[in-house]
Amino acid sequence: MKGAWAVAKEDLAEAVLAFEHFLRQRGFKVTRTRLWIAERALGFPGHFSAADLWGTLRIHGISMATIYRTLDLLEQADLIRRCTFMGTGARYESCLGHKHHGHFLCRRCGTIVEFDEGEVKEFLCKIADEHDFQLQQTVIQGFGLCAACRHAEREGWASP
Repeated sequence: MKGAWAVAKEDLAEAVLAFEHFLRQRGFKVTRTRLWIAERALGFPGHFSAADLWGTLRIHGISMATIYRTLDLLEQADLIRRCTFMGTGARYESCLGHKHHGHFLCRRCGTIVEFDEGEVKEFLCKIADEHDFQLQQTVIQGFGLCAACRHAEREGWASP
């Protein structure tokens, strides 16, 4: 999958500690289960669903409800980001080491391609300033067909 990344072990350990601190600061229990979920979610290579995460943790007997509640806490802690791609449901991604990017999603095969949003965000900030608007967050997404699906379409094949 394009857009997959690897997280350094030191960064992952630091992020799990930050999550533990976040939980304590807000009066939540720090449980082994929450820390397992945090470690897996923060280290997941690329975009993932709650079901993908559950698949890696089900041997521990963790329920989907616990996965969803912990993903919500990780999102509140700004350690993961929820990405809602039209027609695919919620996907998540770790914020470690790559906060500023947008996504292209292939409508046919679901491939997700990440891109640097630098110039686009700069443009949006300029427009916001012109309207005296304080821009706090941007979500930049594009939908279309990836190269493989366009090639398959030209050749008359089924999508990959």
